[in-house]
This record gives sequence, structure tokens and C-alpha cells, in this order.
Amino acid sequence: MLTSLGESDGPVIFRGCAVPYNETSRMLYDRARPYRERFVHGALQWSEDTVMLVQHDQRGVPLGRVAAGTLAFEEAAEGLMFRCNLPESRMDIREALERGDLDGSVSIGFQCEDDDWMHTKSASLRTVRKARLAEVSVVTAGAYRGARGYMKES
Repeated sequence: MLTSLGESDGPVIFRGCAVPYNETSRMLYDRARPYRERFVHGALQWSEDTVMLVQHDQRGVPLGRVAAGTLAFEEAAEGLMFRCNLPESRMDIREALERGDLDGSVSIGFQCEDDDWMHTKSASLRTVRKARLAEVSVVTAGAYRGARGYMKES
């Protein structure tokens, strides 16, 4: 559950798990054959250019960027954790999170460098072993149940 913003004027931090390791995604349909996906521990590498977006929209101003110090990542046993200092100018995102219009779901954009596939008659399972993280996005529906954030005032 997301915490309330309250009346503080301090920075609002959106934090949580960008990718839960070894959790299988919901069925994905962005390829010719349906598949599920999972990431092994430590699969993702981020850079100074990694950003936080809204709905994977690269046309807008990012909510945070690693190089600016407004977005950070950390490896944990359960997954790749993130922390983003939301801009004061994005009250629309803060309000949507507070009201529950956005439930804290996040999704990532990445370039895969190493993966394995297992195929069955009805679907496939992709295991991502190494990938470059381009962005994490606040979304209306993510691929992983465990990929969520919550708001916290610092």
C-alpha cells in the first residue's frame, strides 16, 4: 500500500523493486509466440544515463536520472531496488500515486545481452542473465507482481 503524501513540503521519494529476481512475469505477447520472463540475480547493469519515465514515454521529461543523483539503484536479495526523488513539478504523478490511480506498478526497458529460452507447446520461458537497463517506468500495469514502488517523504 502506498503511503500518503501528507502536508510536508519535503522531497517525495518513490522507492521499491524495479525487477524481482526469479519471479516469473505474467504472459507477454510482444513476440510471435507468447512467453513468460524472469531475471536472475544481478542480471541488470545500469548507467549514468538510466532514467525513470512515465509509461515508457521517452518524449517527456524524466522523473529522475542516475547522473543527476535523483535516481539510484541497489542490488538486494529480492531484486533490483530503486529510489527516485520525484520532481516537485510532477504533482500529477504524486497525486495519481496517492489516490491509487497509479498503484505503484513499475516496468523496465532494457537491452538483453544474454538469455536462455525454454519452449513448450503453448508458451515459452525466457530467462534473462545479462541486460543493460535503459529505464524504469511508473506504469498502469506491469509485467511482474513484485515490481512496485511506494511513496515516502524524506
